[in-house]
Amino acid sequence: MPHLKQLADDHAEDGLVILGVHSAKGGEKMAAFVEQQDIGYVTAWDLEGKTQRAFHADSFPDYYLVDRAGVLRFADLANNELDRAVKKLLAEPAPPETDDGADESAPAPAAEGEGGG
Repeated sequence: MPHLKQLADDHAEDGLVILGVHSAKGGEKMAAFVEQQDIGYVTAWDLEGKTQRAFHADSFPDYYLVDRAGVLRFADLANNELDRAVKKLLAEPAPPETDDGADESAPAPAAEGEGGG
């Protein structure tokens, strides 16, 4: 956790957002741990394991990086590759915004009945 806290602190102004998701097992202790460790980024408890299954998380911690356009770019990233990948994505320009504030490069939402399964 200290490394993620440092990444969050070092790159917050660059646009880095960290979301920590705790697995179902042991999650009841998460809130106390977050407070004890003074973790400032958003955390969630995957009580039913839906996030773990959706991302096929098979080890802990697992790292998944989403770029500024909302596209998953790195999945199940190794610990020793995290800094390099974060710096790579933060170096990319932000996608252009439309007049309504929407990101032009973000994928359009799937129509009803389309998509995952």
